[in-house]
Amino acid sequence: MIANDINIPSAKIKYGLDRTYQFLELCDNPQKKISSIQIIGTNGKGTVAAMLTNILKDYGYKVGTFTSPHLVHINERITINNHHISDEKICHFLDNYYNKANSIEPSFFELMTVMAMWYFSREKVDIAILETGLGGRLDSITACENSILVFTSISMDHHNILGYSLKKIISEKARAIINTSQECISFNQGKKINEILKKHAQKYNINIDFIDIQDNMFDLKCLQGNHQVLNAHLAKAAAVKVFRRDNINININKIINSINNTSWYGRFQIIQNQPTIIYDVAHNNASLLSFINCFSNFVNEKIYNKKYLIIAFEDNKKIKTVLRKYEKYFDYIICSETNVRNSMSCEKMRSIFSENKDISYNNNLYNSIVNSVYKLESKDIMAIIGSHFMAPDIQKIFENCFAQK
Repeated sequence: MIANDINIPSAKIKYGLDRTYQFLELCDNPQKKISSIQIIGTNGKGTVAAMLTNILKDYGYKVGTFTSPHLVHINERITINNHHISDEKICHFLDNYYNKANSIEPSFFELMTVMAMWYFSREKVDIAILETGLGGRLDSITACENSILVFTSISMDHHNILGYSLKKIISEKARAIINTSQECISFNQGKKINEILKKHAQKYNINIDFIDIQDNMFDLKCLQGNHQVLNAHLAKAAAVKVFRRDNINININKIINSINNTSWYGRFQIIQNQPTIIYDVAHNNASLLSFINCFSNFVNEKIYNKKYLIIAFEDNKKIKTVLRKYEKYFDYIICSETNVRNSMSCEKMRSIFSENKDISYNNNLYNSIVNSVYKLESKDIMAIIGSHFMAPDIQKIFENCFAQK
């Protein structure tokens, strides 16, 4: 049995921290027994979590990491030193606590958050790294009494939930700061974002450390793009805070080496060569721009013949303007659908592009990928982008492309 077969209800998002506090108390408040770091932002949260996990693990820490969403199995969300939680542990938690929490009626994410904290406490991790799911103010991760907060890149996304202005979205994320003992890290995100973060932090007499960026410090082996350099600096800064707090000797070269060797599936992931096939979960304006910049640099370094693009998105994404820029980079564009949640229709995606562009569509994602792969020749390249929900079909076609290392 795989964990996806376990009957964990995937309810709609629920707002507020009360259910999480109640559920944590039911589990003997595991968050009070664990030192934890909260990662907040729009893009880059999972990558920063992966980098920070690698650094601390390489220093001998036992590191619990909670990320979301998963690609194929829910076990991916909860790891210790990069090893997934077992189905048996998931079943044990559900058997012992889920029925007791019926009156609380936790959402899926609240359930997974509490399960992660219970598991980390039970396994006596030295530190937990927790990726915020959505926003910050009302996200269940904020209930976990985190000592260090790391703000990654903030931009427009989930506007239907967080608000239709960047100011509102920044405010929602800034309000993950909830007490005077927390330490906060960000990079310089521009005056508007910086000022809102600082204004909220000052309510708790906290200063946010806006870190310096040194472009030539990292040589990332598995991650592409300037945005990953920003993520690397954030992970480094967070690790330094942990080491100073714990009186650990800081070896910058060792930290850099851990970051350079970090991989994170679904981020400009090359899943096949000759022909080259790339998968990326880019799904909002900022991440789509980052991807196309990486792709442009990537193809300029080599000679490719035909360039294919397969896309599928959720319907609430405001990506029309940036997606239209993709036309000049690809010869063929195939629109498809994830067929989960509120998938954007092929017809709606087709309407984004110019009438004279070679666009086809097939609402069956698996067939879209298979049919396109059969057309590829050794010097062609294909990008598959748009959603974590594409991963199960990709896994069926490219076996073990997301296998745990």
